[in-house]
This record gives sequence, C-alpha cells and structure tokens, in this order.
Amino acid sequence: MSGRERTSPLDRASLEQVLLPLAEARSLPAAAYTDDSVLAFERRAILAAGWTCLGRESDVMTPGSWITAEIACDSVIVMRGDDLELRAFYNLCVHRGVPLLSSESGRCANQTLTCQYHGWTYGTTGRLLSAPHTPPGFAREAHGLRPLRVETWQGFVFATRDREAPPVTAWMGTLPPWLAQTPLGHLVSGRTTRWETGANWKWLVANFQESHHFTRVHPELEKLTPNASAMTHHPPGSQWLGGTMEIEAETVSRSGKLQGRPRIVREEARRVCDAMLFPTLLTSLQPDYFLTYRLEPLSATRTRVVADVLFHPAAKAESFPDVFDLWDTINAEDKAICEAQQVGVSSLGFVPGPYTTVDEGVHAFEQMIARRHLA
Repeated sequence: MSGRERTSPLDRASLEQVLLPLAEARSLPAAAYTDDSVLAFERRAILAAGWTCLGRESDVMTPGSWITAEIACDSVIVMRGDDLELRAFYNLCVHRGVPLLSSESGRCANQTLTCQYHGWTYGTTGRLLSAPHTPPGFAREAHGLRPLRVETWQGFVFATRDREAPPVTAWMGTLPPWLAQTPLGHLVSGRTTRWETGANWKWLVANFQESHHFTRVHPELEKLTPNASAMTHHPPGSQWLGGTMEIEAETVSRSGKLQGRPRIVREEARRVCDAMLFPTLLTSLQPDYFLTYRLEPLSATRTRVVADVLFHPAAKAESFPDVFDLWDTINAEDKAICEAQQVGVSSLGFVPGPYTTVDEGVHAFEQMIARRHLA
C-alpha cells in the first residue's frame, strides 16, 4: 500500500463517534457509503485482509473443474488440479492481464486454460504449458498463474492473498454455538442465485444485523420469526457476529412447514440462527436448510450478491419451492430498502444518525468497520 492507501479517507472524529457507547454513538458518515476512495481503502484494509469464502467444495470436485469468484474486487479462479489438489489463482493471464475465464463455473477442455488474447496456455495446476513467440530460453516454469492460499471449512472454499494469515479456522475465532454444533459439509445446494443491488456493501450487512425492520419491510417474515425474540451474539475476538430468533412455525418457508425436508439441526430446535463472517459472508441456519449470501462489492454504490440454499442430501427437490418462493420475496424487499438507503445517504441533507436500543448488532458491525479504518 502507498501512504495514501494506508490512511482512511474518512474523518477520524466521525469514526471515533461510532466507537462510543450505543446510547451516545453515531453511525458512519455518508462518505463511507458513497466515496470510491473509501472502497479503495476497504478493498485493501478490510476486504483483502483475511479469508474470503468463494463457494462450495462440491462445485470443484472433479479434475479440471473450476469456479470464479471475487476477493476484494479481484476475480479469482478456484480449480481442482489433475493431481486432485484444490488451488486458487488470480483470473489473469500473466502475459497481458486478460481474464482467462468469464463465466461462473465450468471444466477445462483438455485439462488446460488458454488465454483468448495471445494463446498462452496453462495446466490445471497453474503451470504455464505454452507461450507462443517467447524467446529461446524463456523460463515457462517462472510464469505460471499467480496463486492464492486456499483452505476449506465445512464444505466451503476460502482463499486469501495474505501469505502470513493464520489458518482459516484460527482466523475465524470462536464459532457461534449453532455452527460449532451443526455439520454442514454434507449439505447439498438446492439453488444458487445472483443479483446486483444498487447499494454499498455495508448497507447489506447492517440490514442483515437487525430484525426490527421486519414489521414494515417483511410482514410475512415477521409472522414466522417475530423480531421481539431477537438476540445478538458476538463472541469476543471473533470474526463472527450474529443472533437468533424464535420461529412461530415448523420452519421459515411459505407454508411454515417442513414438507418432509429432514432437519439439519437438533430435533428440538425451532430457531433461526444468523451469523456474519466478517466482512462479507452472511449465513442463516434454519431447522431444515442453510442460507448463505456472499457479497462482492462492485463499486461504492453497487454490490453483487451470490445466494445459496443448502439442504440435507435426503431432502426432495419438489419441496424446495416452498423455501425459494418465500426468500425470493424477502430478498427483493431487502434489495429495495437497501437501495432506498443508498439514495438517502447521497443527499446533502444526510447526517449520521443515532442508534436505537435494538441496533446493537448494527452498532457492533459498524464498530468493526470503524476500528479497521482507524487502524
């Protein structure tokens, strides 16, 4: 980082007011949501500073299979080598920087990746196999794809640019109890959806951290999980921040019933358990399925969301729409309200507002942001 990139563009006083006790604190300033220089700082100091979830290991199980995702606005390839090792690389040809892959997933033809620009070709281990018109003595072995560290946890693939970062499980810190107690690696994806929201990524996380908007924004969800039962959970020193709500039905779905879907949590549990893994992975454990939202900031005012719904392997696909239909509604409602916030924060009349007594989750998240800006 240059000296300028190491220093937050946000005013120190405005960040310090976020760190005050809940009753005295004020939220982040407008520039935190609108200024591209703030996103440039966060890209290096927050988004690329730890481990990022890139997808499910089940999507890259066979040799040559790959997925693409983003770490701090950089496209990354996760690929299973012909030696069965899982690796991650920047999605860039080392010759002129052209992205090698433009779709979300696939499998290498002939176990190779070829750049569309000048035909440089790489193997599934990232090794450069051919480079047309290079001079005699050119060292192909020194010009392979640029790697990142990659590890897995509970069937999820994580990568980091930081060669010195601790292992992903150590970096996470203390798990919320519901994640520590629930096996997730065997779950299968029922659906993956993607959309773009016209709002800063931090609005999406803050919206996830509170439920008192349910009454007005999500009336259907409020009936199933009354916000009055919400409890915040933030283990000290952990990258996890979340909470729980009681369910006034068998599960959270359009019908409110399991419809034959096996439970993935303890039989007696009838509770929603939400948790963010800082900064951009949102998770929601339901009695019979597991929701994840991966946030990929595109600009200061736009965020891509990649959402997965994971079920028990024995769950019947014909019961999935009962879950999908409800969450299509909820996700659209959240998208609209976050975009409305983005419009409002761009107004010259916007000033950082206070926190309410039920904003402890939002306050905790914005304190995590403020501390990294101040550091």
